[in-house]
Amino acid sequence: MPVKLTETLVKQALADVAAKAKAYDLIDTGCPGLLLRVGPRGARFAFKFESGHKTHRLTLGSPETIRLAEARAIATEARRRLVDRIGIPDDRFLEAQLRKLRKLEPKAEPPPRDPAIVQAFEDDMLRHGEWTWEDARAAYLAEVARVRRPDTHTDYRKMLSLPELAVFEGRRVRRITIEDLATIVHAVHASGRERHAEHLASVLRPMWSYLARHEHKKKSGVDAGMPQLKAPERTSGDKPRANGKVPGGYFASAQEIGYTVAVARSGVLEPSLGVAMELMVLTGQRRRPVASAEVADFVEFVEQPGWGVWAMRPIHRKTAAKRGDKTLHCVPLPPALWQRLQVQVGRAGKSKFLFPQVRPRKSGGTADGHLSASALNHRLLDMGVRASPHDLRRGLSSLCQTELRILPATVEMILDHSEGVPTDNVLERHYTNDKRLDLKVPVMEAWISYADRQFEAAAATLPSVEELGAELARRRRERELAGKGKRTKPEAEEEDKPEELAAAA
Repeated sequence: MPVKLTETLVKQALADVAAKAKAYDLIDTGCPGLLLRVGPRGARFAFKFESGHKTHRLTLGSPETIRLAEARAIATEARRRLVDRIGIPDDRFLEAQLRKLRKLEPKAEPPPRDPAIVQAFEDDMLRHGEWTWEDARAAYLAEVARVRRPDTHTDYRKMLSLPELAVFEGRRVRRITIEDLATIVHAVHASGRERHAEHLASVLRPMWSYLARHEHKKKSGVDAGMPQLKAPERTSGDKPRANGKVPGGYFASAQEIGYTVAVARSGVLEPSLGVAMELMVLTGQRRRPVASAEVADFVEFVEQPGWGVWAMRPIHRKTAAKRGDKTLHCVPLPPALWQRLQVQVGRAGKSKFLFPQVRPRKSGGTADGHLSASALNHRLLDMGVRASPHDLRRGLSSLCQTELRILPATVEMILDHSEGVPTDNVLERHYTNDKRLDLKVPVMEAWISYADRQFEAAAATLPSVEELGAELARRRRERELAGKGKRTKPEAEEEDKPEELAAAA
């Protein structure tokens, strides 16, 4: 019967149960749908409702376990679910309500899912086709090859193939964090390769900027670049290299320059390599422009009979192409050097490069490229010269000023690709076509004359070609055994040996 339930009526119902009274229902008028069913087997709160043209009763519990107010709260929530069409109150709903009222023990938390399995599911099912580390690296290097110099592409490819980065293989780049990359950079720095760590960070930053571009986000999953990725600060003080030199602080002496030219002209080196070495020392240019020089870059100096001109295009010069600099850097070449270069042009044959590639870099490859710039470094080491190609460049600058008393601004016209003019000078870049050859000729005349005197002094003390070749081969073998050079196969035939080793054998 309908009645507003009270605690008194509930107690009376429990008494009726104990007395084995007849069964009856008390319908609560204070909470629609709530009723108290009383019978010989006990009393129960229940919630009665209509759904799908059927009448349903959801038993809530005994008055001994839940109070009237709690039963009304459950019934009210059940009615709200029906009105709002959230769902039909069922046993799962009742269990949740009883746990909420702390009538049941809290539900045990399911064991955590394996993060690796979750990631694999998300990667395979929800983000299928996203780039892995290998995919992203290949895409970025293709972009570098398109917009940067070949040497830059080679450098970036080597940096992104470091053994320390192998931990990312097969991993989606979206899941590689700045903390992951910083850990790798720090490990490289901690190994003593501090400059290497800085360079690695400088390669990874633009790579992530590339991955975060709008046109690549769907493929990479990377939302933002990593401009904050940096290597730790360098250790204070100048750290000498293994050979005892402080980077940037060594200047080639006059004796080293004379000895290098003497060895280059002695015939102990492969002929093209000897001319390349001489061109690098006597013009003070960087090793890469020398190694990649093209035959078309060398022309006769019409106004100066017997002389030639090396006109370096932006592609051969550091950062020039990136800046949009289309000017030529021209270096006059004195007669003796020009004649040796003319012989080299004939030696180059049909190759567009003045110093063609001698053999394929890889087995089965083609030899249609140019001399490796590293070959110049390696031959200097074979000679026992302490100076690097850049030290020889510094030596030219220093000796021109200290010994020949040539003004720094004049030396700059030979060494500096901008020839001492700021790169943002509008007049120079757009309204001037002066190569300043008349100002450069006296510099080259004085320098070549000075270098030839050093050459004559060094050449007088050189051993025979056979002895010199054996000495170069011995130093090279020492470097190879120390893991600092490519080793030739022991079973290699005589014709497979590098020319300078074959000559020394």
